[in-house]
Amino acid sequence: MKLEQIKTPALMVDLDAMEANLRDMANFFAGRRCKLRPHFKNHKAPILAWRQMRAGAIGITCATVREAEILVEHGIDSILIANEISGAEKPEVLAQLARHASVMVAVDNCHSVRDLAAAQRNRKSQIEVLVDVNIGLNRCGVEPGQAALDLARYATEHGLAVRGIMGYEGHLQAVPPSPERDEVVRRGTKAIVDSAALLETEGISASIRSTGGTGTYAVAGDYAGITEIQAGSYLLMDNIYVSRRAPFQRSLTVLATVISTRGRERAILDCGVKAVSGERGLPILKDVPGAHLTALNAEHAIVELDADSRALTPGQKVEVWVHYSDATVNLHSNMYGVRHGELEEIFPVAH
Repeated sequence: MKLEQIKTPALMVDLDAMEANLRDMANFFAGRRCKLRPHFKNHKAPILAWRQMRAGAIGITCATVREAEILVEHGIDSILIANEISGAEKPEVLAQLARHASVMVAVDNCHSVRDLAAAQRNRKSQIEVLVDVNIGLNRCGVEPGQAALDLARYATEHGLAVRGIMGYEGHLQAVPPSPERDEVVRRGTKAIVDSAALLETEGISASIRSTGGTGTYAVAGDYAGITEIQAGSYLLMDNIYVSRRAPFQRSLTVLATVISTRGRERAILDCGVKAVSGERGLPILKDVPGAHLTALNAEHAIVELDADSRALTPGQKVEVWVHYSDATVNLHSNMYGVRHGELEEIFPVAH
């Protein structure tokens, strides 16, 4: 099937670019003690998770219990939920998953520990946890050091299996590389490694020290003592990470159709916010110099054209570079893998 025959709006993956990203990241970790545990939330496609595993990943990171369920259903047996969960229902699901795979979860408070411990008793399983430390994002996580040790003790006393420490420097993913930024990354990784060492002096296992993202993987992945990196966006890439100078190729676009024009200066596409995310910035058109996507409505994208740009005509298909991949993938049921203008593969997106 030719690209022009695909019904729009459709989420497209340039296979050459994606495969190059997969190889480049795998090559970075191939000779290192630190390994990759890529984040599933970026692509939400079990087929792609398995490609990452076959390329050397030691497991998969995810954000929700539902994502962990999907991964277990598709045979992934080493999973980190890099997020806190609480209440009754989700810990019960996690405890059941733990009977079939190694599923670790982040903890940063005693309430969650008690909920997880209760579910573990109910399901007669063993729940594994990483103590989540705050390394500057100020979202989740206890303070490094003594607070991390205290929570690890509490989790151990309640029967949970503490496996180590994690921390996410999400606030630094948006910062382009520089000596100053890299030093802040190293301070965060040091806090993780030092906290893990403190746990081990008290006889608590802390062999896993997990952190990092697509923007910081090279610095955090080279820090002595860090064992795994949670980068995810590198595989598909988007405009955000291009602007942050991440060394990977954009592969993700939305294929759209021009449905209306106003002279030469304006065109309307059939891809609004129900097909492409716009909350962190507007997408841009691929291979249409002088065309500027200026607004996204529910089902429409507004494109303004410079006087010297080539005109767009109703029925014409164009591609839009995705600005924020995580939130765009989540809007679709399939991604269409294209090579040299031909549809080659379809990747179902799990929900």
